[in-house]
Amino acid sequence: MSVVESVASEQLSEPKMPPGVLTEGPVVEAKFRDSYISFAIMVGGSVAALVWAFWQGIGWVEVSVFAGTFIMSTIGIGFMHRYFVHRSFRCGPVMRTIFAALATMAVQGSILKWVSNHRRHHLHSDRPGDVHSPYYDGGGNPYTSFAKGMTHAQGGWVWDRETTDASYYAKDILADPIAMFFTRTRWYWYALSALIIPGAIGYSFGGVRTMIGCILFAGLFRSYLMTMATSLVNSVCHSDGRWGYRRFETHDGTTNELVTTLLTFGEGLHNNHHRFPRDAYISHAWYEVDINGLIILGLGKLGLVHDIFAAGGAGRQRAADAGLGEPAPAAVGNAFEGDDLRAPGT
Repeated sequence: MSVVESVASEQLSEPKMPPGVLTEGPVVEAKFRDSYISFAIMVGGSVAALVWAFWQGIGWVEVSVFAGTFIMSTIGIGFMHRYFVHRSFRCGPVMRTIFAALATMAVQGSILKWVSNHRRHHLHSDRPGDVHSPYYDGGGNPYTSFAKGMTHAQGGWVWDRETTDASYYAKDILADPIAMFFTRTRWYWYALSALIIPGAIGYSFGGVRTMIGCILFAGLFRSYLMTMATSLVNSVCHSDGRWGYRRFETHDGTTNELVTTLLTFGEGLHNNHHRFPRDAYISHAWYEVDINGLIILGLGKLGLVHDIFAAGGAGRQRAADAGLGEPAPAAVGNAFEGDDLRAPGT
C-alpha cells in the first residue's frame, strides 16, 4: 500500500472539505473570470505563436527573448514560493517590491491567490481540501483513475468551484501594502511581461515582424509553457514515487523529479520541500540542482536578504558555507506548523 493509499484509508470518517474553502460568492466568480480570460489569452496566443513560427519563422531575437523571459518568470515564481508563501528569508521594502514585481510578471495569478492556494495545499497535502492533488477532486472525492487525478493536478483544478479563502490562509498578505498593490494591479504587470517587454525588444531589434514574433512566442507562448512547467510540481512531483524518488517519508505523495527540477530551477525537489517547507535551499545532494535556492543564498551573501531559513542538512551546510550566520531551527510539517509569518516590512 502506498503512502497516499494508507492516508486515504484514514480519511473515511473525516469531513471532505475543511475550513477556509469558499463555494459561492464574488471571490469564486472572480476566480472563474480571471481563469477564463488568462487561459483564453495564453492558449489562443500559443496557437497563434505556433502558426506564426511555421508561417513566418522565428529568429535569434525571438529565441533570446523567450529564454530571457522564461528565466525571469521562473525566478519570479521561486520568490513567490519561498518568500511570499513560506517566508524563507527576510528583506527590506525595496527588495520585497522587486520580488513582488517578478512574481506577478510570471503571469500565474496574483500574489494573494498564489500564496493562499499554496498554503492550503501544504496544510492538506494529498488529502481532502488540497487545492490541486492528483488523488482528490475539488470536492474532496477520491479519484479512482490515476490519469484523471494527474489531469486535475496539472491544471484541471483551476475549474473547481471550491475556492481558497484568502482571509483564512493569507492574512499577512492582506496586510502587506506592497503585495496587495501588485495583487490589485496584476493585469498591468501581466501585460508588461507578456506584451510590452517582448514587443519592445522585438521592435527595437527587427521591426514590426520581429515584434509580433516576440509577443506571440516570448510573451504568450512562454507564459503558457511556464504555467505548464510549474504545474508539473503539482502532478509529477505528487506521483508518490511513480516518477522520480522520495528521499523522505512524508504523509503525502510528494516526489523529487529531476527534469521538473531543472525546468523550475529547483521547485521539483518537492519531497525535500515538504519535509522542510521553510528552507530557502532545498537540495540535499550534488545532483539536486536548486538554482532558486542558490540565488537566495547569493543575495544573502550580498546583504540584500537576511535571516535565511535553513533547517535541512544540506541547507544548513550551504548557509554556513556562505557565511550567513546560524541557520534557524528545523520546521517540519505543513506551512503553518512552526512558521513565523512575519508582519509586512520584514
